[in-house]
Amino acid sequence: MKRMLWLGLFGIIGMGVSGIGLAAADNAAATAVSATGVVVQVKADEGRVKINHDPIPALKWPGMTMFFRVKDQAVLAGIAAGDKVRFELEKGATGMVITRMEKAAK
Repeated sequence: MKRMLWLGLFGIIGMGVSGIGLAAADNAAATAVSATGVVVQVKADEGRVKINHDPIPALKWPGMTMFFRVKDQAVLAGIAAGDKVRFELEKGATGMVITRMEKAAK
């Protein structure tokens, strides 16, 4: 009887944990924030880029110049100082991280 209870309990926990993973993935997609700005400096070897970004209402940020980390250094391929860009941010372990970036029309 105890063994059956344990198996049932693990089954319920297992279903809950898999559901949590799906919910977390949905939340991550829902929390992606789009922004625009002009690249000031690229530090590809450090996985960082300095952007003078426009206001980002979703984060209640005014326009400012700041460094961002990129999730993957490949995001910086073809990006140079002076480029106008559109980018997406997601919350990472140490703050907002750029997950996608593309040149925008000037």
